[in-house]
Amino acid sequence: MNKQNRHLALAAAFAATCAMAGSATAQTPEIVETMRTLSGKQKARPSGAKGQCFTGSFAPTAEAKAMSKSAVFAKTSTVVARFSVGGGNPKVMDANKAVNRGFSFRIDPGGAGQTEFVMVNAPINFVKSPAQMLEFLKVRLPGADGKPQADKIKAFTDANPETTGQGRYLASKPVVGSWVGVNYWGIHPYTVTNASGAKQLIKFKMVPVGGEVGLTEDEAKAKPADFLLDELKGRLETKKPAGFDMVAIMGKAGDEKTNATQMWEGEDARPTVKLGTLTIAALEKNETCDNAIFDPTTLADGLAGPDDELFLQRQPAYAISIGERL
Repeated sequence: MNKQNRHLALAAAFAATCAMAGSATAQTPEIVETMRTLSGKQKARPSGAKGQCFTGSFAPTAEAKAMSKSAVFAKTSTVVARFSVGGGNPKVMDANKAVNRGFSFRIDPGGAGQTEFVMVNAPINFVKSPAQMLEFLKVRLPGADGKPQADKIKAFTDANPETTGQGRYLASKPVVGSWVGVNYWGIHPYTVTNASGAKQLIKFKMVPVGGEVGLTEDEAKAKPADFLLDELKGRLETKKPAGFDMVAIMGKAGDEKTNATQMWEGEDARPTVKLGTLTIAALEKNETCDNAIFDPTTLADGLAGPDDELFLQRQPAYAISIGERL
């Protein structure tokens, strides 16, 4: 069974059992369906609908090998990556600051080492749980008149102020001028384990090797709707830097592990360790990324995600989503 069929089979099996589940699992199909409704039920991702697939490589550092026994840190590996503009509109303007920029990638050293990440250009998420996410989406459904229900959105926001954090962060930054010119975060904390069994709590961050590229509002207005793809294609053609240093932000005892709407105390000033360099090398046909999901729970031995329902529900949500659009 190929990867696409495995995802479709997983989606069907998962949907069949959700009605019997008493946890956040039962909410996942409704979350996906509500997202699809808000995006017009197009045959596209309900989030990050606009994007482009690329290939590249990941070269780990010696420090990474000392921190984790994961196969992704043992040798240089191939990478399949997808950059996106947030939201369910595949024609969203690239200069839109109201949505995030996404970076999903699969590092494949062969064997059982495949590892996948889903990152955004903000250090926090906009919700902390599947239940909160479902309510966040439902209050944005149009009313009987087909218009947004501002009173419901306000009431929800007043009761859940943490859901505005990511939006405020994005609004405080310049317009993203390059898919490879902005920082991305894994948002959730991970635990790495080395060959000796020592564990370390970290957060993953991707730092652009060519520096950040931001645009003023006037500069952004002068750009075409799809300038991010053109900018990155131009970098590849002219051999300009197109990649990231993967760094680990070091965690410590007492750090929050299950609320992705919060940064760790003093996170921006925490010690970091460079784990490797991810290089974007070539444009890839979108089918390569669209016919499978990027599953952040797929982690090689030596890497572990958090026991956080929001993190754990990503895989089934993505599986249902791909089943709806293929």
